[in-house]
This record gives sequence, structure tokens and C-alpha cells, in this order.
Amino acid sequence: MDKELLTSIMQVKEYPCISIIMPTHRKIPEKHQNAIRLKNLLKQASDTLGKELGKRESAELIDKMNDLAASIDTSRTQDGLALFVSHSKAEVVHIPFVVHERVVIDHSFSTRELIMGVNRGTTYYILDLSLHKARLLSCYRDQAHEITLNGFPLHSDFSMLELNPTDFTREKEKQIKEFFNKVDKIFVQHYTSKNIRLILAGVQKNLALYREVTDHEDMIIGHLEGNYESESVHDIGKKAWEVVREKSRKERHSALNELQRAVSTHKVAAGITEAWRVAHEGRVSTLICEEDYHTTAALDSPNTLVLDTSALPAEKVIPDAVGQLAEMVITKGGKVIFVDNGTLGNFYKIAAILRY
Repeated sequence: MDKELLTSIMQVKEYPCISIIMPTHRKIPEKHQNAIRLKNLLKQASDTLGKELGKRESAELIDKMNDLAASIDTSRTQDGLALFVSHSKAEVVHIPFVVHERVVIDHSFSTRELIMGVNRGTTYYILDLSLHKARLLSCYRDQAHEITLNGFPLHSDFSMLELNPTDFTREKEKQIKEFFNKVDKIFVQHYTSKNIRLILAGVQKNLALYREVTDHEDMIIGHLEGNYESESVHDIGKKAWEVVREKSRKERHSALNELQRAVSTHKVAAGITEAWRVAHEGRVSTLICEEDYHTTAALDSPNTLVLDTSALPAEKVIPDAVGQLAEMVITKGGKVIFVDNGTLGNFYKIAAILRY
């Protein structure tokens, strides 16, 4: 799960967009329920499509949805699973945190979980730097796997690097910098995007030298100091996640402090209806939302959201208004931060910090 994938799914605007979101189990015997649960949700989606579009018009989409589901090994899932199907899209996303089960058929996909994953800093990279080799690991939370594409792992070819690693002569330091500069350029060329996060792993001297040559110091959010050449990818991922999680905790704390400052300058919109209005106007710099806040809603006008949908036909109802609001904020250049449940009691579970 990454920002590029989120963007590609958010860009689909057509009807119908089918989103199937389901919690899954990793361990026996519970994981045997995964296939049954997926089958039931596929039937629910198929029945709804048949009613809304008719049997003939829905047949192609139902086949596409079932073919996508058939490609999933339900015995090798994480904590959640998402299927996104439309005439132009068919995508499976494995989600490593617990999600709420639902089937959504709308004019766009339900991307709340993807937004949460990307904007809570849970996607990041690790560069494991030594004098002989640079390994690149792609991580989601505490799960890591080594990348073996685009030149990685990179091996140094300087004979001087075979010398005592504590012997940092001026010439040797120059060669190490050349190697790290090469690593940096290849990483930036192939793996960086907006808001990318990087953890550096290695001995203190190597970390310092890499920071001297990188053109993107701002993407480095932390480091693991020590020699990790012989350490497993799994163990490095576990240690790096502790660093990333602490960084994310501090960012959420900082966002809440920013929210309190915005209150004093009257630059806050509290509640989803007010947040929707100012987001539609492009005024939201940061949207802060409690993790489990969900609500349906409908549009009275393009910038006016109403929560009482009891008298409205189903086609007028937005199944996941919070998710659509988050998408709107991101599309207009803002950011979205999810915080613990109960944190925003005075703001009706969601608050927008305004640019003006």
C-alpha cells in the first residue's frame, strides 16, 4: 500500500465503483473463515448490482469481481482485505490492520483505509548501509521485505573498503561518499514520492556520511544505529517500526496542538458538515479525524452535507462521507491525520484546520 496506489484508486470516478472491505485472520483456525466471508460479501455485492443494473448489465462486472477474488490466496492474508472493481479498475489491497466489513457501491471507491494507512506514516523504506553493500527494504508497519530491483542491493567496488572499517582516511572517506551518493541517486530515481519516509540503518559513521551526500535530507525520519549486515529483514523491520511509530505519535500530538492553536485564531471547522463545506472551498490545510468515525450523508448542494438521509432514495446517499471528505481534502492539497477514538470529543469526532 503506497501513495501512488491510493492516488490511482482515488482517480476512478464512474458508476458503479464496487468496494469490498473485510477483516481477515492470519492464524489457524480462524483464517479458514476468510474464504467463506469473502464468498458471502461477493454474493452481497452481486445481488446489489443485479438489483441496481439488471442481470445483463451487471454480468460483466460480477465476472470481473469473481475473477479478481479467485486470484486471492485467503490463507495468506494480513488483518484486512480490500477489493476495488469497476469497468476500468480491478485491484486487491492487503491491509495490515483491522477494518470494518462493508460493501459499498458508489460513483467512487471507498478509500478510507488506504488513506489511513498512507497518512499515518505506516509506509516507509529502510536503507541498510555498510561499507560493502546497501540493502533497501520496503515496509508497512512492522512488516518488511527486501527490494531486489533497480540495482538493489548495491555492492561497493572499491578495494580500499576492504581495509579496517575504523580506518577512515581522507581518500577512503571520499570513496565511501561516492558509494553512498550512488545509492542515494538510485533510491531517489526509483523509489521516492511525495511524503516518502526513510529510516537509515548502519554504524554512526556511515549514517553521518550518507546524510552529507543525500539531496533529500528531509525524507529521513530516523535511524537505527549499529551493524545490521547479518540481521534478518524481519528483525530490522520490527526495530524500524518502533522508530516510525514514535515519530507518528509525535506528529499526531503536534497536529492536536496545532488544532488548539487554530481554535484560538478561529481557524477551525468542527463536525463533518462544517468540515465538508470548507473543504469544498479548498480552505482545509489539515483534516483530523478519529479512526473509527463513520457516517452516511447526502448532498443538499455541492458544498452542503446533510446527515439525515432517512427520507432520501438510496442513490442519493453517500455511504462513507468521512472517506469522501478525506479524499476531497487530499485532492485540494491538504493532509489527513487519524487520531485515537475519543480524542476529538469537543469537535464531534472530526475537525478541519483552515488555511484562512
